[in-house]
Amino acid sequence: MGFLANDTNNIILDAVLTNEGRKRLAANNGSFQITHFVFGDDEVDYKIIQKYGRTVGREKIEKNTPVLEALTNANLERSNLLVSLANDGLTALSTYSASSESITLSNTVSKSDGSGVFTIKQNPPAGQSIPTEIRDSMVIVSLNSKFLTLANTSEFAQNGNTKYYFVSTNNPNSDVPTFQVNIQNKVLTTADFTTFGSTADKTTIKSVVRVQGRNSGLSKDIQVTLNKN
Repeated sequence: MGFLANDTNNIILDAVLTNEGRKRLAANNGSFQITHFVFGDDEVDYKIIQKYGRTVGREKIEKNTPVLEALTNANLERSNLLVSLANDGLTALSTYSASSESITLSNTVSKSDGSGVFTIKQNPPAGQSIPTEIRDSMVIVSLNSKFLTLANTSEFAQNGNTKYYFVSTNNPNSDVPTFQVNIQNKVLTTADFTTFGSTADKTTIKSVVRVQGRNSGLSKDIQVTLNKN
């Protein structure tokens, strides 16, 4: 991560290896090669542009916006990635919609039999098509593995209880794949509901499944409710 210090015009760089980068570097087998990089604008408040206009607003952003410290956790480092688009006339970006904003899975302390299916669709802006650069042919699905699992898919990464899955689609111009989310294979116990229950009677656990586009960076959260009975 680099930024320009306006008071001295010196470029100050704060860069760290992520945990995955450290792991590959420590292998010392030549597998550590930097082939891609991304930029992000997590720190920028674009309401400043709306309030002060492009010229003054841009100056205020450049001079007054703090820069976040580099993090070693790749999943937390950049949330809002910048993209380069060939279409200079694009006035809006695509959006995600879900076949269901929430799903409910039934579960008891003696068995685990719940599953829920939903589909994510990438919608083009009104009157325009989805630019090739941000058309998603693959998405990343993340969920809490303590309670949930993704059917017929193996995770590619794990951070604590959060597991991450790559899912591809053969029709990137339309729907991102249909996902089947299951209750974790192990049986949830009364103690799980007592510890993690989100209601006063401790009979419901709420969790979130997040779908994020590999190219677009779009994300959609689906709330999953686990019922004890």
